[in-house]
Amino acid sequence: MNQIRLEKAYNFRDIGGYETNEGLVVKKGLLFRSDELSKLSEADIETIRKLNIKTIIDYRSERERVNNEDKPIPGAKVIYLDPKADVAALASSDNKHLLEQRTDKITAKQAYDMMSSQNREFVLAPSAKASYAQMLQLVLDPANCGIVQHCRGGKDRTGYGIALILLLLGVDQKTVVEDYMLTNVCKHEKNTRSLAEAYEQTHNEDFVLALRYLKEAREEFLLGALDIINNSYGGIEQYAINELNFSRENIQTLKQIYLEEKI
Repeated sequence: MNQIRLEKAYNFRDIGGYETNEGLVVKKGLLFRSDELSKLSEADIETIRKLNIKTIIDYRSERERVNNEDKPIPGAKVIYLDPKADVAALASSDNKHLLEQRTDKITAKQAYDMMSSQNREFVLAPSAKASYAQMLQLVLDPANCGIVQHCRGGKDRTGYGIALILLLLGVDQKTVVEDYMLTNVCKHEKNTRSLAEAYEQTHNEDFVLALRYLKEAREEFLLGALDIINNSYGGIEQYAINELNFSRENIQTLKQIYLEEKI
């Protein structure tokens, strides 16, 4: 895991280093993923600046960004892409917001079903398709590298976006899912603390389980999206070509930019 340790963000990672089915390797230092960058310390900002980040893709909605904008990173531009993922936004909220929204009334089954549906909507919803199509065009331009994409928790919206890139580069699905699941490792301490606080506040075990479904990555959530791509669209390349306005030439260019020989 290529985690970049920061003081005020927990899920900042370089997604380079993964091997593809052609025996090549994703280059390091070009593509990153993260949770929100709105609470960074000065030391965090300097750490990110040294990574030579030129483009920040922020999937958060305008409402999520109110009084919570990313801290400026010298030399980096911010691009806002909103997949209209209200469930993902809710899932990454803090406990105070969740309780204010009376989310403690949501059962664990409802939370599980909501997250499953949200991941399927990344594949199917026009707003999500438009956002991820734009993301791929940004990634296709070498002048935009290094690129970090993030949402609030760096799990769902970001996880799906990173999965699209890695799959198009030829990284196998098992590895892509493993990368998605690393969010639980990066945010283990934070999530454990959050779940404990939720139980202390509510003494509602079903709500805590619901919160776990909202806050933690689960293989079946991402796999639900990937199953639709594979079974309904004929695989990642066909999906990207037919639904995200990405051509075969674009896929080859993507590989030329981000892949290198294995050392």
